Amino acid sequence: MSERIRWLDGWRGLVCCLMVFYHLVYDFIIFGWQPYSITQSWPLFTLQRFIALSFIFLSGVSARFTHSNLRRGFVTAGAGLLVMAGAYIAGEPIRFGVLQFLSVAMVLYHFFGRYAQKTPDALAPWLWGGLYLITRVISYTTFVDVKWLFWLGLRFPGFQSSDWVPVLPNLFMFLLGAWFGGKLLSAPASGRLRTMGAPKVLAWIGERTLAVYLLHQPVLYGACWLVSRALG
Repeated sequence: MSERIRWLDGWRGLVCCLMVFYHLVYDFIIFGWQPYSITQSWPLFTLQRFIALSFIFLSGVSARFTHSNLRRGFVTAGAGLLVMAGAYIAGEPIRFGVLQFLSVAMVLYHFFGRYAQKTPDALAPWLWGGLYLITRVISYTTFVDVKWLFWLGLRFPGFQSSDWVPVLPNLFMFLLGAWFGGKLLSAPASGRLRTMGAPKVLAWIGERTLAVYLLHQPVLYGACWLVSRALG
């Protein structure tokens, strides 16, 4: 972003911390220290959705401030390949996870975002929010026999992925964030919407979201592996 809005960085930092906690619980499951059923509990399910939607929404916000969504998209795609490789080695293959989605959304916004920005302010949040809810229901209840449409949001029977963030419905959450980013961009620089603060530690983490995303899981998994070896 061309200028930092501290409370957005703080929000990112908070989400990063929650993500680290969630993935630590997941690692406990992998090493047999927690049952898999714990992921189906409503607190962890709600936490997972909050983390994913926050990352997508905030990435949409940043799309209105960045110098190049195309460059962001390619950088994020490269990071996504690293995460996919690590997940495959760990035996948890990823088919179109959050970084793959975000890279596609950024590139699409680079080419077509100016058309989305023409949506009237009074309509945009209702349009993007409504389309998100409608396509989410379709995506999570519809299965097709075609095996290559999972990235779009249409799974085939037996589809599995340790992280799945398809284009639909999540592109509309990204666009909702971009709409909000436009409101921030047009807000007075001295206004409350732009000048609210955040705890420094969370803001610091939030400025380094991609690095945290890339590094946290290898560190957590490695620590759990060392503990498991020590415990025999």
